[in-house]
Amino acid sequence: MDLNVVFIAVGVIFVLIVLGRLSKGNQKQSEKGVVATDYLYQSRKTLVTKSELAFYQALTVSVKGRHLIFSKVRIADVLSPKKGKYDKSTWRKAFNQIACKHYDFVLCDPETLEIHMVIELDDSSHERDDRKKRDLFVDAATGSAGIMFKRFKVQKTYDYFELEKELYGLASNINSDIDVMLERPS
Repeated sequence: MDLNVVFIAVGVIFVLIVLGRLSKGNQKQSEKGVVATDYLYQSRKTLVTKSELAFYQALTVSVKGRHLIFSKVRIADVLSPKKGKYDKSTWRKAFNQIACKHYDFVLCDPETLEIHMVIELDDSSHERDDRKKRDLFVDAATGSAGIMFKRFKVQKTYDYFELEKELYGLASNINSDIDVMLERPS
């Protein structure tokens, strides 16, 4: 066998061993063979804040089954940079702008899960300059995609009829009142 081939083979094996050990540096092997990280995590217990939960409960009543409600949806799961508009580098920059942001709520068609509306719930943190800048960006990005977008202020309580009116307009209330009248026995 050629001596150069032996040196190359030994070198490749050495590099693979070193890389293998480096990649295992942040992992621990348990007795059952399951790999765990060096970091410990804890449950956040709930997906939403108390304010978001109160709004979610009002939203659930107000949509009357017309939409499924999803909470804490990553914006990059709703929007993506426009295809064919950017080179790869610019596309990646545009994607990174939305990758770590989320909408508070997304309303989808209950049968197709088509996105119909996104909702942001604004508390006092939205008065900070950094949040105002973020909100302007999110508003513009969502608008550029043509998705209906609504903002609501955090409240202690919500008027279900007013919320429904804001979501669907007055005609929806009239139609839902007719539906209720039709469902009641005479």
